[in-house]
Amino acid sequence: MQLPTIWRGAVLPEWIDRNGHMNAGFYMVVFDDATAPWHDLCGIDHEYRTSHRRSTFSIEGHITWDRELREGDLLRIDAQLLAYDDKKTHAFFRLFHDSEGYLAATHELLSIHIDMESRRSAVLPPQILARLEALWSEHQTFEQPIGVGRVIRTKPRP
Repeated sequence: MQLPTIWRGAVLPEWIDRNGHMNAGFYMVVFDDATAPWHDLCGIDHEYRTSHRRSTFSIEGHITWDRELREGDLLRIDAQLLAYDDKKTHAFFRLFHDSEGYLAATHELLSIHIDMESRRSAVLPPQILARLEALWSEHQTFEQPIGVGRVIRTKPRP
């Protein structure tokens, strides 16, 4: 079994910066684009959002840049559910160079379930919690990704 691929694409010319590689900001664009299919997989899809007037908001994230990407490179993102509670999901996305297979970047994401009428957090309904439980059970067979909970730091000064 392997983690689900939730997004595929290619590095667009307008994403290239003065260093000749994908600009840091566009990694966030790609990860954000992958968030919708991830939530679809969790059961928070278009039909659910429109019929229940509920959605998700990102409340915390952390990106790492591991290797550069160049114009035209083919990309894929997989996703792993790390944890969830009655209102939040904690996921880890990996962005790979699709043809060469190397890890290019990661995104750790905490999302919260929102009532779109009140714009406040809301408890997830039983059918979504059941879907999350099924995903979590599957994803527990995978090791926790390196870098989860990572903090920014540098070596202490001598």
